[in-house]
Order: sequence, then C-alpha cells, then structure tokens
Amino acid sequence: MIDPEKQIQYWANRLAFLLRKELRERFLADGLDISAEEMALLMQLWRTPGQTPSALADATIRDRTTVTRFLDGMVSKGLVVRETDPDDRRRVIVKPTAASVDLQSRIMPVVHGLIAESMQGVPAQDAETARRVLQKITGNVLAMRG
Repeated sequence: MIDPEKQIQYWANRLAFLLRKELRERFLADGLDISAEEMALLMQLWRTPGQTPSALADATIRDRTTVTRFLDGMVSKGLVVRETDPDDRRRVIVKPTAASVDLQSRIMPVVHGLIAESMQGVPAQDAETARRVLQKITGNVLAMRG
C-alpha cells in the first residue's frame, strides 16, 4: 500500500489547498473580495490582456466550465469584460478592466507577503530544486494528457 505522506504529490496538493485558503483569508482581511482562482485568472490577463476563455482554462489548468463560472462572477464584480473578437465574431475575448488593473497594486503585496512567509527557513538552493522537481512532474502529467 502507498503511504501518501511519502509522496511528493500528496504534499504538493496539500500545500496548494493551504495556500489558496490562506490567500483567501488574507484577501478578506484586506477587504478584497477575490479568490485565489480569480487572482490566477487576473494574473494571466494582466500579463496578456485579451484572451479567450479556452486559453485562460489552459493557462490555469482548469476546465472551461469552471473558468466560465469564475469569469461570470468576475464580470459581476467589474474585474473583467467580455468582448466579441473583431477578427472572428464567434469568439469571445476576455479583458481586464481598469478596476482590476488598479486592484493589482493591492493584491500583489498580499501575494508577495504569503510567498515570503511560506518560504521562511527554506534555503534558496532547496527552493530551486523543489521548483525544478515540481516543474518536471507537472510536465510529465501534462505529457500524459497528450
């Protein structure tokens, strides 16, 4: 039988849940009504404005239905807008609003603080090794999906 606590995947999953929970709590404490998932979508849109929901789903490793649900809420919050692609009227393009771009200056310090606190006591070399290992495992899983 497999001992989950001896598997890196177990710890990666556990860490991901804990970070999402902690991030949400910190956002709420700062008066920010935003989830970690919404933040992940915004980060993609801040980097590359004007993406399709499918591209956002691929970039955040979420299914399209889930991304659409998040985008619906983000439209209601005034964080993103959906526009028809001028080159293909069948496609929808999602863009960040000015309000979400302004929100970036409040969100990112919270994110950076969480990263810094969670990395306390971890030597830079160990962090780099862990990043490379997790990146390799992620690549292996993505390759399985074809």
